[in-house]
Amino acid sequence: MNKIRKYLATIVGDKNEENWYKPDLFIKNTLSKLPKELIILENPPRENENYNCFVYVLGLNKDKKIIKETKGFIYSNFFQTLINKGELEFTDSHKNGDIILYLNPKQFGSEITHSGIVQENETIVSKWSWGPIIKHNIFDVPDFYGDRVKYVKGINLEKSKRLYNQYKEFNKDIHS
Repeated sequence: MNKIRKYLATIVGDKNEENWYKPDLFIKNTLSKLPKELIILENPPRENENYNCFVYVLGLNKDKKIIKETKGFIYSNFFQTLINKGELEFTDSHKNGDIILYLNPKQFGSEITHSGIVQENETIVSKWSWGPIIKHNIFDVPDFYGDRVKYVKGINLEKSKRLYNQYKEFNKDIHS
């Protein structure tokens, strides 16, 4: 595993949490420490408007009602439910707009740890935790996201909203 991934884990991890997701602290204490390989597309939103990677890849960050209802969290369990119900379809030949899923089987079994949107040239755009939206290479992510990836076909916002409303009872943290 490369050094950048271990370094990113320290920046995104719990010990640096406030410097990661609070916009002012991110700009002041973290932005300049990020590797040049990462392109920051958007700084972290304010706390009451913030959301995680699963909200982002489904496009649900555009819906303030859903942000408020979910408190900015779509959990991996919800995403796994969409896969299990056949609402999201795996693909071996991913293209722009498809969704990459990260897995860390050693630490988290079959749980999806992170997601992003596939761009051209094998780059990814993803929202790291409650931090910024970042354009990056596939494995220029914190090491705890894992070293296995799968792809599902991207879906439009209309379908995302329909699926959220249809399956929202599955949007819960399986660890609590």
